[in-house]
Amino acid sequence: MMATSQPDPANGDFLSRLESLTRITRNLSSEHQLESLVKTILHGVQSLVNADAGAVFILAEGQKLQFKYQRITSLGIEIDDQSQEAVNFPDRSLAEKDGGPNLADVPTAVVVENRTVNLADIHEKSAFDFSQLLQFEQKRGYRSKSLLAVPLRNQQDDILGVLQLTNALDPVSGEIREFSAIDQAFVESMASQAAIMQTNNKLIEQLTAIGIALSSEKNTNRLLETILLALKELTNADAGTLYSATKNQTLKFEIIRTDSLNIAMGGTTGVPIHFPELPLYRNGEPNLQMVAAFAALKEKTVNIPDAYEAQGFDFTGTRAFDRKTGYRSTSFLTVPLKNHENEIIGVLQLINSKDRVTNAIRPFSLEDQRLAESLASQAAIAFTNQRLIENLKQLFEAFIQSIASAIDDKSAYTGGHCHRVPVLSEMLIEAAINTDHGPLEKFELSEDEMYELKIASWLHDCGKVVTPTEVVDKGTKLETIFDRVNMVDTRFEVLIRDAEIAFMKDKLAAVEEGRTGDIPALEEQFKAAVAQLREEREFIRESNIGGEFMSQDRQERVKTIAQRRWINPEGEDVAFLSENEVYNLNIAKGTITKEERDIINHHVTASIKMLQALPFPRNLRNVTEIAGAHHETMIGSGYPKGLKREDMSVQARALAIADVFEALTARDRPYKKGKTLSQSLRILGFMKKDQHIDPDLFQVFIDEKVYLRYAEEYLSPEQIDEVIPEKIPGYTP
Repeated sequence: MMATSQPDPANGDFLSRLESLTRITRNLSSEHQLESLVKTILHGVQSLVNADAGAVFILAEGQKLQFKYQRITSLGIEIDDQSQEAVNFPDRSLAEKDGGPNLADVPTAVVVENRTVNLADIHEKSAFDFSQLLQFEQKRGYRSKSLLAVPLRNQQDDILGVLQLTNALDPVSGEIREFSAIDQAFVESMASQAAIMQTNNKLIEQLTAIGIALSSEKNTNRLLETILLALKELTNADAGTLYSATKNQTLKFEIIRTDSLNIAMGGTTGVPIHFPELPLYRNGEPNLQMVAAFAALKEKTVNIPDAYEAQGFDFTGTRAFDRKTGYRSTSFLTVPLKNHENEIIGVLQLINSKDRVTNAIRPFSLEDQRLAESLASQAAIAFTNQRLIENLKQLFEAFIQSIASAIDDKSAYTGGHCHRVPVLSEMLIEAAINTDHGPLEKFELSEDEMYELKIASWLHDCGKVVTPTEVVDKGTKLETIFDRVNMVDTRFEVLIRDAEIAFMKDKLAAVEEGRTGDIPALEEQFKAAVAQLREEREFIRESNIGGEFMSQDRQERVKTIAQRRWINPEGEDVAFLSENEVYNLNIAKGTITKEERDIINHHVTASIKMLQALPFPRNLRNVTEIAGAHHETMIGSGYPKGLKREDMSVQARALAIADVFEALTARDRPYKKGKTLSQSLRILGFMKKDQHIDPDLFQVFIDEKVYLRYAEEYLSPEQIDEVIPEKIPGYTP
């Protein structure tokens, strides 16, 4: 037979209130935002015990209680922490100035002593100071009497805040009454449920945020740091260490944090960790004496309440560290990181879990352990994925660099170009990002965009794989698969031989005919003819070497020499130089004909075609645009698309400058030696004036001395001459 509920003489039927509690709890379960949850809690408990006023305080960092919400029903007042009147509710410290506990304030006393405070009349003598409350109420014309303050305590017995009610009202007369024992029981029950829900909501939010962070983080150091710091926060641990498993069967220190000692090593700090790696085996035997090694080898969590009392583990190093620093390593939670293939990839160790109110060191709870194990599982998968991505990235980069190396190796005259241009491109872009003035003052690139530039720079000449070697390697004007100037040399030798034969025949005839007096003249004529042929041969050899400019007079002389006749090996009387030989020898600049230049220029089109065929991921979607524009100009006179400045990204324009400057200073070109800095910058300056290169990046190139940084690493000492910026064409000091 069901027991009959006993009515509460002050507050009505017990069962009715229990139903209200159930309904309010159901409402609480649907609230996920702290602000909404706080209001629902206060409204619910005020209704449950018929309290006229109430307030909620939340425990925050720095051991302080922060005001969140107040409601006074009879005055129609609602104040939250965003209201202007919230200034009347300053943070309440749990400690006095002398370091002792703040027991004079009701909410702080509730937290410090972890108990409920129930007062029939606050105006009666007590140990509490109500001066601040009374001042506020005097302004409002309100008078508080009965008071009930309850800790918001979750399932781990952590206090999240305080719920304070004022002036319980008699449901019949409306008179102020004291809060009954049943009132207190109901409020404590509801506060506990609210705290648990808030803890769960916060935990879900934190785990969701951590999960997103783990899945989106690309930097390994930041990923490891995120894992460790997240678990430290969730378990309120003072210290933590993350180890990675190595191929040498050791555990390597990756990150070390100890808040109370201000120790931060590894990860993104840049502070190296010099501690030796922990061996998983010693003399062939499992190293089960060290907790971290034990967790990795046994693949299970180790939860130690006090390291100084633990049996079976060697904490010699820990005790030595404690003696040296004055620290006290007490509670340990050591969790193996196991990936989806059930492989141990690391170990996560937390030290000294702290009570969130008192900061006292406590053992890691079962909830802490389950939470750490759950997050460690997610972290291990994220870490493994990161390693796989990093390995694929390294493979991708190695493949790209092997293509660049193959292109460089293909030509002895452009070797190193594909390796040096990426370096110079990144130098220029970094200088543009760091400049604090000019049009590029606010220019920025993300990490992905910098990587995109790097890949584009490595691949900018990939189309040269289809360029014929004889064109790429054309070191002289007459060179095809071999240098045809040797054939011309042979023809000169034939003409010299013919002249010698003719001279000998004429000399013999003069002797036979008794005209010996004619012989000196014949000899002079022969010598003059041979001298002219040899001089013409030398002229052709000089003309075969490419230069910056070939005059019209020299071109006409080539045509004159071409009109000589000679008998070829087939016995035919032909012109001394063919039309193709004349055409090549009369190249005005360099060694490449227009047709050959078109073949070489086609490498850009080929590069674009090759890159467009690759399924680049989203973060590399602009590689083709950047790589394919390095021979474009600012006014549309470049190739292959005739783009203008506004059609190109800053990265593409930077790559174009890097490509030109590297070519000017390169020491391995067939028809010229590497130019000096001053010569190269002068040419760049004229290109800027002709609107062939970007003016803003050119300015940065000079202002930030990018050219000098590059020169110090890649140019020979004799190329690094004095540069006077004021004398560089197109540069504005």
